[in-house]
Amino acid sequence: MGGSGFMTSIIIVSFNRLDLIKKCLAAATKAPDSEIILVDNNSTDDVVGFVKTHYPKVRVIVNKKNTGFAIGNNQGMRAGKGDYLLALNTDAFLEKDAVAKLTKFAKSHPDTGVVGPKLLNPDGTLQPSAGSFPSLWTVLLIMITIDNWPFFRKFLPSIHNRYPGHFKTTRTFDWVTGACLLIPRGVFEKTKGFDENYFMYGEEQELQYRMHELGYKSYYLPSAQAIHLGFSSSSPANGAIKELLSYIAFFKKYKPSWQIPILKTLIVSGCLLRICRGLVQTKHRWMISAYMTAIIKILYES
Repeated sequence: MGGSGFMTSIIIVSFNRLDLIKKCLAAATKAPDSEIILVDNNSTDDVVGFVKTHYPKVRVIVNKKNTGFAIGNNQGMRAGKGDYLLALNTDAFLEKDAVAKLTKFAKSHPDTGVVGPKLLNPDGTLQPSAGSFPSLWTVLLIMITIDNWPFFRKFLPSIHNRYPGHFKTTRTFDWVTGACLLIPRGVFEKTKGFDENYFMYGEEQELQYRMHELGYKSYYLPSAQAIHLGFSSSSPANGAIKELLSYIAFFKKYKPSWQIPILKTLIVSGCLLRICRGLVQTKHRWMISAYMTAIIKILYES
């Protein structure tokens, strides 16, 4: 343990949703040898007042505007005193010993860039939480949805790996989700943290891509677990749009320029498929406006 007295700094970035903050902190404060830093992005439902009153040991950083996931986490991580830094979403609730297990694993594996736990849905079922980096191939697979077909998803790479068998044992992925993500301080300092040009969605993929270039790995540790609600900060429609735009940002930063128009063609084609699905399936009607918006943003704003 470093001279700070803390092994791990837990960083929680909040924007409203006091109901989730209460549950998140109730679980996170049970982690031993840890400090908690809450970075509040100008919440309007008295998140800061509640935390200062009921959790006086939690360090609170208050922003005057909603700076987003990347900036908020970087603020908290820079302020943290722990040897390990845990980014934790407000809708992720740590289970017993999760932080200790993640920290112990990272300490015994010096090639760790990040390590994430098994995420569970509120009903206790598996929530897939890792995948492959965006490429023309993986974007094609996800846009035509073949990567989620029961037979193919076992063998094909996917930006969002959904095959349950891939989440049974400790292993590496290209990236693991930022809902609950432990980063050794030394790795954070080398990479300078999340790219602050990202507001929300895709920032953990970009960060882990840089980590891989430095020789670090992204580990998945199923013995550590957390409950994750998902889509508490944005709707599925808004999330889908932002994720597609994050692919374009990723390609602009790391891929040859000739791939950009191909990428946009793949994404727009996939959006049109989803619009058709929304037209014929009532429960997917939300896809019509969501993916029409995505097409407009991709063609005219990205």
